[in-house]
Amino acid sequence: MRLQPSITAAQKKLAQGLREKKIPYRENQKVAGWEVDILIPLGHLAVEIDGFFHLSTAQQMKDEEKTAQLTAAGYHVLRFTNTEIHEDCEACVERINSLLERYKARVKEAQKEDPAGDAWRKNLRKFREKFEDKTEKEED
Repeated sequence: MRLQPSITAAQKKLAQGLREKKIPYRENQKVAGWEVDILIPLGHLAVEIDGFFHLSTAQQMKDEEKTAQLTAAGYHVLRFTNTEIHEDCEACVERINSLLERYKARVKEAQKEDPAGDAWRKNLRKFREKFEDKTEKEED
């Protein structure tokens, strides 16, 4: 039997703020072998909410390892404390929203550079043409 993780008051409050901003998210999702408090797939963003438990040296080491592995898997990890969320949840949500907006802008820029996503196909086509020319010359 697998126990469901408990959702803290801070997590509930942050989730409510994300809903109000219409930011799609998932709670308590497994990513790269780790469970993250809030996952925002749109921006490859993992949000962790740290309570008093995270003040211990042992837990901080685990948190650093988790952050490193999530980052290596291509996720941006953002950490808030319970206090930050309870004192100014709106600022936390705004920070998340700002990161998502920058992510969207980078994606749009990348699409401008290669609008159809076909640069690799063009390179492959050129390589094939060179290869076929070389093969034809060898056959003659």
